[in-house]
Amino acid sequence: MINLTERRKHASDIYDQGRESVINYIIELELKIEMLDERLKKLESGLHMDSHNSSLPPSGDVMNHHFPKNIKEKSRRPTGGQKGHSGSTLKRSSAPDTIIVHQVHKCTECGSSLKKVEPTGCDIRQVIDIPPIQLTVTEHQTEKKVCPNCGITTQALFPEGITRPVQYGINIKSIGLYLMNYQLLTSRRTKEAFEDLFRVSISEGSLFNWVDEFTKGLEPATESIKAHIIEQPVVHFDETGIKCNNHLKWLHVAGTTDATYLVAHPKRGIIAMDDIGILPLFKGTAIHDMWASYFRYDINHGICNAHIIWELTFACEEYGQKWAEQLKELLLKMNIVVKRSQERGKTALNNRTLRRYEQLFDKIVSKGLRNNPRVTGPPNVRGRVKQSKVRNLLDRLRDYRKSVLAFLHDFRVPFTNNLAERDLRMTKVKQKISGCFRSDSGGDRYAVIRSYLSTTRKNGIIAFDAISNALNGFPFKFNPNYAE
Repeated sequence: MINLTERRKHASDIYDQGRESVINYIIELELKIEMLDERLKKLESGLHMDSHNSSLPPSGDVMNHHFPKNIKEKSRRPTGGQKGHSGSTLKRSSAPDTIIVHQVHKCTECGSSLKKVEPTGCDIRQVIDIPPIQLTVTEHQTEKKVCPNCGITTQALFPEGITRPVQYGINIKSIGLYLMNYQLLTSRRTKEAFEDLFRVSISEGSLFNWVDEFTKGLEPATESIKAHIIEQPVVHFDETGIKCNNHLKWLHVAGTTDATYLVAHPKRGIIAMDDIGILPLFKGTAIHDMWASYFRYDINHGICNAHIIWELTFACEEYGQKWAEQLKELLLKMNIVVKRSQERGKTALNNRTLRRYEQLFDKIVSKGLRNNPRVTGPPNVRGRVKQSKVRNLLDRLRDYRKSVLAFLHDFRVPFTNNLAERDLRMTKVKQKISGCFRSDSGGDRYAVIRSYLSTTRKNGIIAFDAISNALNGFPFKFNPNYAE
């Protein structure tokens, strides 16, 4: 660091060089201060980002931050069970498996014997439980017989799937796959669960072999899911980073209310999207978070307004942008209007209402653009000048207004992209429990299995049954005529 004496000498030398040198020096200092001030503001704004004003997950929020306000309309129903709610209490079985009669032998008042007295009634209480878990071993024997006419020995065939001298059955495999791929246990903890619950030791290698077997049998199912999604009018798209073999890959999702398709790919952008093969063939409306690669496809787009709300909240709180608060309130009001119109059985807003909301949107964005003019660089300097976060947000709102307000024009288009984010959420849980995937193939297998289990769950099939059916050769498929 330069000491005070050296600083004074440096300033004196500049002063001796003349007025022009002093002016240039001051300008240089001002530019440096402005650059450092912008850098400081950027660093400070990053410290203030959490789940209520950015796409950061709530798990990263520190405890002293205020809780984010839910962008959903507050329900007008009272808390607790609603009128007419059937409840979910245990129901008495009409055909119990075991009945135990507790007899009365003597009177509690005088002590007289009641053994020969007929009962006048009884109270009933039932206990629902699981019997002691015990493994069963089924032995298959194939007969051999010698033909008395020709002397040839003929042997019966083993059932399909019985290929080894000793092997595990489908129920045990289904439980292992369920624990590892739906409940997201590690292979070690799954092994421990088998030892604790069933008193059987299964190697981690066997568990991974089951995963390979299961994945290979799901190809017809995942192809039918992909074909189904391509034909849908509205599809949600998103992507998130996953670690495979200590390097970054991207898990892409295309989802609807009844289907989920996941693919792990080394790239995030258009190369991956083309390789996956859904967006190049898709003709409906793609819901996403405004990632630029999606706009390379000539289709209708719907923007996740949850992300827009977060950015508007950040602009208002960190930069004092009043227009941002106004636009946030307008978008939330639009969402409420659409929801209430749907509740009344309407399928669209009238043209007058649409024009009014569009004009209000344009007016607020124009106000923001005037208050945040584009920064221009020095003359004769090539290249774009970096703009502020607020200006970039305003440019996107102006250029993609049609996509931001897609939910207002088409009631099939949702206000947010929450469906895709929910489809990816378990991946983050998986990585928090197990860490990264140890190989690229591990991420690929996870994507295939999770696509299948998420889709079957959306169609009302419980995960264990979906796994068992697939192992038996009957995986869930949308199109029963799909050619295997």
